Amino acid sequence: MPVQSQGAYPAVVLEPLSGGPPAAVPSAGEETLVLHGHRNCKTTRQTLPFVERIQRRKTKGAVVAVLQDDRETADSLVREQGLSLPIRLESDPYPLAAALSLEVVPTLFLVRADGTIEKAVQAFDRAALEAFAARLGVSGPLFVPEDKAPATKPG
Repeated sequence: MPVQSQGAYPAVVLEPLSGGPPAAVPSAGEETLVLHGHRNCKTTRQTLPFVERIQRRKTKGAVVAVLQDDRETADSLVREQGLSLPIRLESDPYPLAAALSLEVVPTLFLVRADGTIEKAVQAFDRAALEAFAARLGVSGPLFVPEDKAPATKPG
């Protein structure tokens, strides 16, 4: 079954890695880029720095990562990659992933302010990341020559 690429993104409350009360994914009332992944996926690890770059440079909307890891594993990944973007934890049996029919990580969703999915992209896709960045108001190129990022990479 292909990933859910249209319709409503399930309104789910997940525990933030940073602690505190559970928080909604996606952010209510604003366009949100949501990355689903986990630490042991090399493609997730390759994609996260660019999603972080979008988070740091965006002028509108929200960015969040949903990791299918336990707190310790996710925290290790955040420290290793120097991530500041909001992280939510999804526990096994991964009900959000099931509701979205996820089979591949990373999968990124652009969710409109009204909660509908505008676009879903599986794996690493440079052009899609650039389009997401532009949509969230990132000016200038997302990628620089030093990144040596491929056009695509399967998850």
